[in-house]
Amino acid sequence: MSPPLRDVALFGAAGYSGLELAKLLEDHPHFRIACAASDAHAGTPVAALTGRAHAGDPVFVTTAAARVRALDCALALLAVPPEGTLAIAPSLRAAGVTVIDLSHAYRADASVPYGLTSLAAAAVAGAGLVANPGCYATAVITAAAPLVAGGYLADGFLVANGASGVTGAGRKADEALSLGEMYGEVRAYRVLAHQHTAEIERTLAGVAGAGRGSPHVVLTTHLLPVARGILVTLTGQLAAPITSAELLARYRALYADDPTVVVQPTPEAVTLRRVVGTPTCHVSVATSDRGAVVAIAALDNLLKGAASQAIENANLALGLPRMAGLGSLARHA
Repeated sequence: MSPPLRDVALFGAAGYSGLELAKLLEDHPHFRIACAASDAHAGTPVAALTGRAHAGDPVFVTTAAARVRALDCALALLAVPPEGTLAIAPSLRAAGVTVIDLSHAYRADASVPYGLTSLAAAAVAGAGLVANPGCYATAVITAAAPLVAGGYLADGFLVANGASGVTGAGRKADEALSLGEMYGEVRAYRVLAHQHTAEIERTLAGVAGAGRGSPHVVLTTHLLPVARGILVTLTGQLAAPITSAELLARYRALYADDPTVVVQPTPEAVTLRRVVGTPTCHVSVATSDRGAVVAIAALDNLLKGAASQAIENANLALGLPRMAGLGSLARHA
């Protein structure tokens, strides 16, 4: 006999990440949607926005109603801004509900596991509250971690140039993100002020370990005229000569047991088309005989950068297999 399904409360359920979470929960063998909160869509069937059938035909409810219902759930997924998380999470934790927060409300809190599952699965296991990483942070850290852990980088800057689809800005009415404004356009945003830089540097310092330096990250992000996906290119200086083949072997060794990281043979093989619609991050690395190193990563900002990683964290926190409910995802194109 199959174990009973665990009730899940989903907040921010009508946002881009929230809708991806709703789809993933429908396919999950251990979870079911008990309530899906969206004040703007209260009373609307969840299926009307996800485009698929859901067990029990759930409808969106108000945040206030969901906060009451969530107290009886095993799990709450918070795909809301940080102020929303800080208003909701404490009462849920007091009631014993496991909380996965997709905002940056708790990412700087050393007492809360930072749920980059590729590096912190042990810390997340059994946790009552987990801070789901940012999408850019997941890509940059996954690409940089082998370089930092192995001490391969010279002191100084690690330059990270990234580009993402417009869904990374969230589901909101913004003329600057409209098709008419973005078609044929590429532009930088939040130059030297991106909110993910702090969590990237903090996490890489932890990867480096005590007594060892970690790089100052210069992150420049760009908007692409596509819906989803992130690609980042890291450029740094090697501390000592190492060949591309040798460094690729170190990447493969670090991620050998990770079902969500694919180490490609060349940086050119890392593309958006190969990752969009999947829960994976593709990475590769190359070095030059003049001491330069380039690492590239790509992922789906709504999945490995948000929803599917949140499901990984929920699985680990509740003692389930890390990839439960994620095996059927396949790339979009």
